[in-house]
This record gives sequence, structure tokens and C-alpha cells, in this order.
Amino acid sequence: MIAVYDIIINELAGSGRGKNVWETVKPILEQRQIKFDYHVSEYAGHTTRLAAKFAESVPERQEITPVLLVIGGDGTLNEALNGLMQVPRTHRIPLGYIPGGSGNDFARALGMATDPEIALAQVLNNMRPRDLNIGYYHETLKNEHRYFVNNVGLGFDAQIVDDTNRSKQKGRLGKWAYLSNALKAYSQQEGFPLTVHVGRKRDYYKHAFLCTTSNHPYFGGGVKILPQADLHDDQLELIVVEEPHWWTIMWLFFLLLMGGRHLNSRFVHHYRSNQLHLLVNSVEVGQMDGQIIGNRNYDLYFSSKPYPFWIDTSIHNHH
Repeated sequence: MIAVYDIIINELAGSGRGKNVWETVKPILEQRQIKFDYHVSEYAGHTTRLAAKFAESVPERQEITPVLLVIGGDGTLNEALNGLMQVPRTHRIPLGYIPGGSGNDFARALGMATDPEIALAQVLNNMRPRDLNIGYYHETLKNEHRYFVNNVGLGFDAQIVDDTNRSKQKGRLGKWAYLSNALKAYSQQEGFPLTVHVGRKRDYYKHAFLCTTSNHPYFGGGVKILPQADLHDDQLELIVVEEPHWWTIMWLFFLLLMGGRHLNSRFVHHYRSNQLHLLVNSVEVGQMDGQIIGNRNYDLYFSSKPYPFWIDTSIHNHH
């Protein structure tokens, strides 16, 4: 199988990290005489358009595998996936990825190298498409259909994303900016009515505080919030935290840092399924893979499906 690469670079990802990664990767591609085209994503939503265009233009041929290689953050990867899914094809175009964002939760969940050169090797030396689980939702109130690689959150984590995206110090203070935004979000977020439907079970929470549906363990740039979640199975996991007092938040935070024992708290509810239905009857901020999806009511149907990726994480650094 010969792979031909179409590359989309988000240079602004990770406060300019995307650009640095591309400057490292490009000479290696040229030196190895790899066939590639590349485009720079110039605005929000541009990656989706570029990916869809690529999916439309590539003929279905047996001897050549077209690969869409994304360089950027989780949001860039999300846009690329949604662009590819817009175009009906017999064979889905495999997605390659080199992390260049600030959080890189997807790469972390997959066990990708953080070093761009090794990450590139994990893409270039890959021999066949490998299926990973991706999430899908249909939001019926606005009739939105979207795919995601990490998670969709309503309430607290979306509030943090919103504040982090707004605050100018993004990236420079890293974890501290995130922490201060978490405290800010905590003061802004009030409990909201949430109905969770899983199988025959229907649970109502009068004061939900955080509600995150995830495809893998991590969120917020490395917080291991759902330890059992796995990119390789067809399940999604949902965590619901009811509005606690501030001292309970401190306690939960402590348990979280202790490695996953927060799931035993009576304020924390955990679901695992490949079909979920969430209903939020108040105006809340929502986020998908670190991008804001709105500030409104939600009626969300979640499911998951396999998608081919072009990454082999068994390739490590051989020094």
C-alpha cells in the first residue's frame, strides 16, 4: 500500500506550536521524498472545508491509500473528522495526526509520542488503517449531527473551555491559567436540570454541575477523569457530578489527583454505554473537543462508531 498524504496545518494551535511542529516535519517529508500536498487552516471551520474538499476529490483506488494528516490540536482533528464524514464514500479516508495543540488529549489517550519527529514516524511507518472509536451526537433541537474524538461536556468543563478561550493569557500560563479559569467557572456554574437515559434506565438530576460524555480517559489537557474509558472499544462513558459544596469540590479534586477514586463519591455518577440520551432544560454552555458548541438547551443522542486512523503507536524512539 502506498500512502499519499494531504496535510492540513493549524499553525495557531497551542499558541503557535502547530507552526513549530510543521517546521520540524516538513523538511523530513521532503528529505524522505514522501508525496504530499499541504494547506494551512486560516479560520475556524476552514479545516472542515479543506477535509471535505479532499474527500470529494480523491478517487477510490485500490493501490493507493489517501491519508489526511492533521497537524494541530484536538479541535483541528475534530474539524478534519467532521469534514471527512460530510462526504459519502465506500472507503473512509484514514486520518493521521501529529499533536501540536495545548491539550493533546486524543494523542495522550492513544499513547502517541509528544516529540513531533517520533509522532511523524508513527504516521509514516504505519502499514494499514486501524479502527479507533469515535463519538457521534445528534442534537435534535437544532438538528445538529457532529462527530468527536474526545468528549462533549455541558456545564462546568464547558464553562472552563469558554473562559480559557476568552482569556488572553491562553497558553502562556498553561496549567495555572486553566486552574484560575476553573475557579472562575466554579463561581459561574450553577446546578442545572439533567435527564440521563441509558437503556431502560432514566435518571433525573435536579442540580447537575458537570456532565461529560467521553471517548477516552482524559480531559482538559491530561486530567484523567474517566480511567476505564478506551479508544479501542465501542463504548462511551458519561460522568455526572451533582452540584456539591466547595469543600466537596476540593475533596473530589484531591481524589481525582489520587488517581480515579473520585468515581466512588456519592456526588459522582458514572455510565458506560454506546447509546446515551441527555436532556438539559436550561441554557448551558456546551463544548465538543475543546470548542464551544453553544449556550442553550440540549437534547442529545450519543452513539459511537469505528473510524480508520493512520497511526501506529507501537513505534517508539530508538536511541
